[in-house]
Amino acid sequence: MKALVLFVYFSLLSTIYAVENSVIESQPEILFKYNKLKMNQEKLALQVEFNKAVMHLSKNEYEKAISIFENTAKILKIPSFLNIGIAYYKMGSNKNAKIYLDRIYKLRVGIKGNIYSYMSACYYLYKITDNYDYIDRIINIAKKSKKLSEHAKRLVADAYILLKEYKKALKVLDSMTFALDIKKAILYLKLKDYKKATLYLEKAKDKTVNQDVYNKILWLMVYKDLKTNNLDLLFEHIDLINERRSTFKTNLQMPLKMYFNPRKYTSKEYLEQITKFDINRKIDFIFYFAPFIFSENKEIFYDASKGFIFGSKQNITSLEKMVDYNAKFLTVIKDDPIIREFKLKEILEVDTKSYVYYNLALTYAQIYDFANAHKYFKKAYKLNPGNKLFSAMTLISAIRINKTVNDKDYIEKNLAKRDGLYKYFGFELYKMIINPDMKLKMPKVSDKYKRTIFYKALNFLNNVDEKGIQRKDPLLIEHPKDPLVYLMNLTIRDKKQSDYQYFSYIQDNIPLKYNYNFLSGPLVVTNYYVDLLKAMGLFKNADFTLTNHSSPSYLRSVALRNLHFNKPESTIKILEDLQEKYKLEDKYTLYMIVAAMLEAGRYNDASVQISLIKAILNDDGADFLTGVQLIQDLKLKSVRQYFKAPYKDSLIDFKIVGMDKYLESL
Repeated sequence: MKALVLFVYFSLLSTIYAVENSVIESQPEILFKYNKLKMNQEKLALQVEFNKAVMHLSKNEYEKAISIFENTAKILKIPSFLNIGIAYYKMGSNKNAKIYLDRIYKLRVGIKGNIYSYMSACYYLYKITDNYDYIDRIINIAKKSKKLSEHAKRLVADAYILLKEYKKALKVLDSMTFALDIKKAILYLKLKDYKKATLYLEKAKDKTVNQDVYNKILWLMVYKDLKTNNLDLLFEHIDLINERRSTFKTNLQMPLKMYFNPRKYTSKEYLEQITKFDINRKIDFIFYFAPFIFSENKEIFYDASKGFIFGSKQNITSLEKMVDYNAKFLTVIKDDPIIREFKLKEILEVDTKSYVYYNLALTYAQIYDFANAHKYFKKAYKLNPGNKLFSAMTLISAIRINKTVNDKDYIEKNLAKRDGLYKYFGFELYKMIINPDMKLKMPKVSDKYKRTIFYKALNFLNNVDEKGIQRKDPLLIEHPKDPLVYLMNLTIRDKKQSDYQYFSYIQDNIPLKYNYNFLSGPLVVTNYYVDLLKAMGLFKNADFTLTNHSSPSYLRSVALRNLHFNKPESTIKILEDLQEKYKLEDKYTLYMIVAAMLEAGRYNDASVQISLIKAILNDDGADFLTGVQLIQDLKLKSVRQYFKAPYKDSLIDFKIVGMDKYLESL
């Protein structure tokens, strides 16, 4: 609050200790008015002394200032007491500071003529006691005052900032003639209005001549660029910092740090994520609803056309293996997805068939191990390039990990051919996710396909952008018991519903206790459930403690819950045990471990884990977080290579440590 203190000192130069008009008196008048003139001379002397004390205060000569203020309090009680209180506060003598500030606080009858001084006393009393009653007092005085000075308005804005009521603080600042642009910029950053934050940061940058402030503005710009994934502007601002690297100290004063953010998004943003699907959520829905494939006749006929079936003992053996695989697959199809992946991986053989790879890939995708999903979708496609579903899944899974497919052109040409297996599904997926403008002659859809949940899911995804989640959609009507469909049904809003009615309906109907199906299945369901809980502000109300349940997917949900309930070490132990038992290398598990390490204060361990993610998955998100750490260390020359794609993890965020304190100081 340095700016506030200086105002308390120097505003008085033009008001409280302004010199009275010169008085020229004749000799006879002096005789009759001697006593009055003497009193005026004493006042003038005290006003000069007050001014002297202010100068001592500005030079941090607190004891000299206090000695003079005690004398000037005879005629300037409230401002003198205020400055004595401030001086003691600056000296770290909060007990003495409170004595003098309390004297002002108790003089409520004197508020009218000393509103700013009274508000200032309330502010410093809050700083000493952390008692929000003093802040409430400032707000109440402001509401009753018809006209406030610029400095009083700033103090009111600061009070709202302490209360985290940033919109109200901005409203007050907007009514001021000389509000600080950088202060407004930070408030807009707090409100996640990055467009307006950019506007005010640019204004502040153009106006400031103070190099330390200029550095802080650049640092805030880098933070804003990271939050908005604006990589072009990020590189521009990094270059400006690099030019000033020898004198740049803001990274030490206000460090940029990663942290676990349990509420990374607002309630509105969480709700939009589950009602307006981005491409990643669409792909996850496809992986959830896509069919597992057994060795059906079509597969056998296709192999026969390649000469694999007829005329040899080897092909009889192949058929026996097919039957054996189908029997084993039927035993694991209803298993927990993590157990299913573990068992399917165990039955892989050197001469494994394409559908075996496909089923394993789909299982990997459902536990968010997209790197392995892509690996095995590609293997399935390589063995059976005529299968349009395998081809499309290869390209789609590559999008999910931001990977370039070297033979993409060949796969696309192959997809466009009219012959092959699962033509409709392959064409539909390609057109929906990869190339909406591609002109493909869609094959006739058989009644058999139309009856599948996958067909209805694709139809739903084709319409969701334009129509949203519709109650009359066949997927939602015909499969209401599916866990994901059940949750989507909850989010449907009737046209006549008010906001209150809509949110009340969801809050009343979302399962908080009997929720095992949402906590133990494919991750797309669990994530949808968690996002819906957060959108409604009910995450901590949900019961994640289910007796007699210990499936790995459920335990991973418990780990997530513990992370949100300040038990990061428990989260780490659960996940590391699951990793050891099931050899998990999925992105979801690895990133949750990083979040837990950050929450536990194990920053170095988290950095090592990020490097591990990079080594295992070659993940763009791990690169991004590595880049954030390099920016903090001002290792800027080669940092661009780490920012290849936007950062989208829902658990790990970054912040500027000390930004709140800096905001309060402005």
